[in-house]
Amino acid sequence: MCPVSATETAILQKILTSLAGQQVSDLHLRAGSQPVVRRDGELEVMTAEEIVTPDFLEAVLVILLTPQQRSSLETDRQVTVGHTFMSRMRLRITVFYQRGLPEIAIRFVPPNLKSLRELGLPASFERIIGADHGLVIIAGSYGSGRTTTLASCLQTINQTQIKHIATVEEPIEYMLTGDKSIIDQREVGVDTVSWEEATESIPNEDVDVVGFSRLASPTIITSALSLALGGKLVFAVMEAESCVQAVEQLVVSFTPDNQALTRSKLADALLAILVQKLIPRVGGGRVLVSELLIATPAVRSVIHEGKDYQLNNLLLTSREEGMVALDRALAELVKTGEVMQEVALSYALDKEVFQSILRR
Repeated sequence: MCPVSATETAILQKILTSLAGQQVSDLHLRAGSQPVVRRDGELEVMTAEEIVTPDFLEAVLVILLTPQQRSSLETDRQVTVGHTFMSRMRLRITVFYQRGLPEIAIRFVPPNLKSLRELGLPASFERIIGADHGLVIIAGSYGSGRTTTLASCLQTINQTQIKHIATVEEPIEYMLTGDKSIIDQREVGVDTVSWEEATESIPNEDVDVVGFSRLASPTIITSALSLALGGKLVFAVMEAESCVQAVEQLVVSFTPDNQALTRSKLADALLAILVQKLIPRVGGGRVLVSELLIATPAVRSVIHEGKDYQLNNLLLTSREEGMVALDRALAELVKTGEVMQEVALSYALDKEVFQSILRR
């Protein structure tokens, strides 16, 4: 790659620093277009900036990626890494190729990690993370704040308990510093060759709490379940739109011959499933809405028996036990005036249930 000029470095610094502190979550750089940002969930073109050139993209890669990371990009044609820019700005950088040219997606990691309460999560979820062992699933779509919630869970434990916390992440977004706890953060591709290598060593490291930034394969799911059943408190991030979908996806990740055993382990290991979404708020910005399934005896029985469809009814009827049904949470946001009814309806899992709750 060509040497980077002072002008190219200055342009990148100007773009990134101008966006810091704004309600911008992502920056997209692609050749032939002006930079594009995502603000409050919507894409906006940075009309004051010049059109991105292939040479500028190559310069950005030299500035933001290490030689090893650029080598991985050449080999794999895509790479995702964590990067601290100018010693103060934490970024998650994803680079991939389209039409023979690199395209760069940069996510801004907030400098200050919010508490679980500040994030707007249910109080019953805060109580769950005080458990000694079990599996906590944090689910949602890309951009729903799952990684932030994972980091906030671990930070809460770090600030209140004397524990040994270990994470396996790809990449590390929030860099946590030990407070009352010891924290080891491993980045796949940097600190460990693979997810499998990292998870194999965890049982031998005297760890109390484990965090996985994603359940990368059936092998990692099995490791997470085994660790939870073996006395560890495990947090894991996955993609799912509802608690029912999360259960189903975990089970069908395995071959039919192994699904019954996986279902049994999941029912025994599970503490809770949290599904979260960020939806448009009245007046601008976004508000977090969540669904929370707590592994009560009834929930464990339903999962054991493979009657996942019954979980929705348990979510709706177990409010006193701390569970939160997404459609009820959406209806409450409408009643308080935080979210427009038509917006909430578009996110409802069961529109009839949502409208029925709204009429009460």
